[in-house]
Amino acid sequence: MYSPSIAVESTELILQKFPRICMIPAGGSFVPVAPMYPGYSGIVQYGHRSFLVMALGFALLLNAFLIANFYWTALITVNQRNIVLVALFGAWVALTLVAAYWKHRLDAAAKPERHDETFRQTICHYLRGDWFATESQILPYLKRYPKDIEMLLLQATMYRHAKRYEEALLVLDKLLLLQNSRYWYAEIEAERSLITAAQNEGSSSSETN
Repeated sequence: MYSPSIAVESTELILQKFPRICMIPAGGSFVPVAPMYPGYSGIVQYGHRSFLVMALGFALLLNAFLIANFYWTALITVNQRNIVLVALFGAWVALTLVAAYWKHRLDAAAKPERHDETFRQTICHYLRGDWFATESQILPYLKRYPKDIEMLLLQATMYRHAKRYEEALLVLDKLLLLQNSRYWYAEIEAERSLITAAQNEGSSSSETN
């Protein structure tokens, strides 16, 4: 199964082990060329497959041009070479713009511009134990920012206190599907343990009664 975290870690490991693999010599030093590839920053930051497809697609086009230009020179004339070079540059510009657009969307989803007043009110309702008011703040917020991990974790905790255990577990399962959830794995599993303990305690109380 494809794993964004594995892709990111693999890319970082390659760059650490072979720092010059994505560089070209210039003036006695090495200049990084990998960041110029469309989708490079998206691969390193998110490990998303769409950025990998963009980078590989451009690499194939570039390699085909280099082979035709320097090895199979009889395949294209000088005029055709110039046309292909312009087309290659156009493809680079287009793919770079597309990659920048998708990265911007992922950045916005991963780091939403939180409305501080809404979040403050949600915490106030939560601390008072007013679960209905807390949920009325959380649900509209998550419709706008569905990948806000902190708010989703608060939603799961609120459901646990309201004894809505199944809904809480569903929220935690949803959390684990998010790309940055690995940074919150300990908190997510701690909340899952609390939910399981609360479920077991409720079952024991029911059996006793």
